[in-house]
Amino acid sequence: MSNWSKLAPYWFLLFTIGFGWFVLSPLVPILGKFLGVGISAVILLLSIYGYTMVVLGLLAGYISAKFTVKAALYSSAIISVIGLIGRALSPNYLAFIITGTIAAIAYPLAMAPVGSVASSIFKDKSHTVIGISVGMLFLGMAFGAFLGPGIYAAVGLSGTLWTTVVLAIIAAIWIFFGINGYPTFYKGRSLKGSFKPGMIKNWYVGLSISAISVMFGGIASTVLGVHNVAGAIAYGGLMGGLAFLGSALGAIILPPIFEQYKKFRLGLVSTGVLMFLAALLMVLGLAYTSAIAAIALGFFLFGFFGNAYWSMAMTSTTNYVSDPAQAGFATSMYSVFTNLGVAFIPVALSGYFASLSTIAIGVTVVLAIEFVAMLVAPTLLAQRAAERGSSARARGAARRKRRTKR
Repeated sequence: MSNWSKLAPYWFLLFTIGFGWFVLSPLVPILGKFLGVGISAVILLLSIYGYTMVVLGLLAGYISAKFTVKAALYSSAIISVIGLIGRALSPNYLAFIITGTIAAIAYPLAMAPVGSVASSIFKDKSHTVIGISVGMLFLGMAFGAFLGPGIYAAVGLSGTLWTTVVLAIIAAIWIFFGINGYPTFYKGRSLKGSFKPGMIKNWYVGLSISAISVMFGGIASTVLGVHNVAGAIAYGGLMGGLAFLGSALGAIILPPIFEQYKKFRLGLVSTGVLMFLAALLMVLGLAYTSAIAAIALGFFLFGFFGNAYWSMAMTSTTNYVSDPAQAGFATSMYSVFTNLGVAFIPVALSGYFASLSTIAIGVTVVLAIEFVAMLVAPTLLAQRAAERGSSARARGAARRKRRTKR
């Protein structure tokens, strides 16, 4: 079995987690009626996934380091199936939120240790592995958002929830038979030195992009309604789906290209700049126009370049550490602080976009957040310490050789 084929069950697990998460997004009004609760209570069901990463992300990274990646992924697959079955059987809101929380725990267990997966299986292809892994999660989210209404129309709410169970069971079976070859040589390594102060810049990038993505995916319908756009709710769902699709494609396509040509620094800087330009189009278009095509393009491009930058910033955190165990903990820390942004920034800023009298404040703050994220791109680590040392020695040897010739 090639190393690339070893990653297939892991990527499918991430896809099913994303699908099970955001298949609920277009069904929010339907869930509200079925469960007898308001929209905000249903939105909490979506937010739970982010909260579990904040609470359990570091624990997930610790498990993958101390008991190997396989332990984390086996746990993720089992918990996903149990939680989604419980969710499909839930008769009321309390049961739904409890079982939904159980299902959501699969997210940090699968995603947080991605650095260990990349560093232990493909040490020299970490940008590619992490980019595709992140992309598969977002691809599942996009498919869930796009296909949810169609599945509901065909099989109803219960059938939609059981569809996520079937996918989770397939993923669990594949995980249990497909990851036996994952290495365990780093098991029980010390995590001392996993944190470096320079990582805080990476955390800021992850926090700024994910928080703004989630916020604009949630407020698109509201802002279009402020502009009296007919079909604002439908268009808002389209914008969110396009952002997720762009996020998936950006993470899957761009990091591998920059890695193939060994242009890590160029990748970080260029995606940072293009992310900011896309943010300008998305934010200004949504805030001050009703040009649906331009706004939709902005959402897609912000997802495409923003998530590529997000993914490469996550991979950059593994350059601060020396082995796969620490790499998994480094990406766990990144995921935790990213989701802290998701938990607080949309709540703090989204209200400014609900009125034309305050929208300029929201626009200014959002663009300032993304401008700073662009500025830090050149300062993120593009190479491991050992690689930087080898490059420096090679340059020194070349200079000495030139002096000798003269």
